Amino acid sequence: MKKSKVKEIVHAVLLNIIRPIAWIWMKFDMKTRKIAHGEFKFSRREPYVIVSNHTFLFDVVHVPMPLWKIPYIVASENLYTKQPTKFLLTHVARTIAKSKGSSDVRTVRGLIGAVKRGYPILIFPEGDTTFYGETNYIEEATFKLIKKLNVDVVTANVKGGYLSRPRWARVKRRNRKAFLDYQIAIKKEDLKKMSVKEVSLKIQKELYNNDYVFQREHMIKHPSRALAEGIEDVLYICPKCHAINSFESEKHQFRCKECETEGYMDDYGFLHGFAYDNLVDWNHFQKDHRSLLLEERICSSGEMFEILYKNGQRISIGHVDLVLEDGLMKISGPIEKEFLFSDVMNPTLTLRRDLTLSVGKETYLIKLDHSQMSILRILREKY
Repeated sequence: MKKSKVKEIVHAVLLNIIRPIAWIWMKFDMKTRKIAHGEFKFSRREPYVIVSNHTFLFDVVHVPMPLWKIPYIVASENLYTKQPTKFLLTHVARTIAKSKGSSDVRTVRGLIGAVKRGYPILIFPEGDTTFYGETNYIEEATFKLIKKLNVDVVTANVKGGYLSRPRWARVKRRNRKAFLDYQIAIKKEDLKKMSVKEVSLKIQKELYNNDYVFQREHMIKHPSRALAEGIEDVLYICPKCHAINSFESEKHQFRCKECETEGYMDDYGFLHGFAYDNLVDWNHFQKDHRSLLLEERICSSGEMFEILYKNGQRISIGHVDLVLEDGLMKISGPIEKEFLFSDVMNPTLTLRRDLTLSVGKETYLIKLDHSQMSILRILREKY
């Protein structure tokens, strides 16, 4: 028996063991409503590609849960460098590794091979969960890949998940709820006739979600003992005085240390005391003022690791200090490095504070202590 066939059998056995446990775990994580619309059925056996927006940490588990045939999930290669995640992705779940922010021929071959063997494919094309509650930028390469797969395209639109589990929040919310709607967005025969641009427009339309628009209609309470703590990691420009990284938070309140304007977050996730009552609109304001970031001296610190993808390892370097100014990123401590912003390739921010970046042949992970989003925005404008 071929090694690949044995691996498929092992995966099937382990998934059957793990699946009931995952069901129970996810019931405690969040209450969900899952609806299959139109011709799509959760019991479908034929291969297809399912594309979902990425609103909270565990939607990668919730989205495939109702599917009779467990799909192959495209996962970041960063997840394969740390246990126990590496074991779960390699030996339990059906996953195919993807390099963040870049195309990967191995990924494409793996996905095409899975489709030929009759499996569905699950892709979260944004790459990361949203920090602000709105569907993020999607690489054009994703739509080219979908064209190559040449199967029905199903969309899963997740609503309510962001405000139930804000990515930046340091304290959990109660009454967590998410609403998942599945439908066939593009049929195989229509996909062949469509251009990459047409595929892009259709999928982005079906996946777009603004959790604050959804919340204004449903007004679901998400109480917590500290609603605002951590918000300074994503709000880095004060709309009143334009100070950079000037916010501090405590429990439900947050304030700008420069102009001393104070605000708070309510149980519904809305903000009070500033010009914007939600993070989507505040984020649009910040993105329009990127020039202010580039003029500022941004400082942070964090635990640094070198990533060795070939060996699937993270090598600890130690705690470092970071300074970004005048087009340079300077790292000091156990290691001394200095990079031009233009030399930093594929910077991404995973989980709440993990910054991954490549320079030349080297890749590093820095678990930032603060200033996460301002640093990412300096290094990568489109996010």
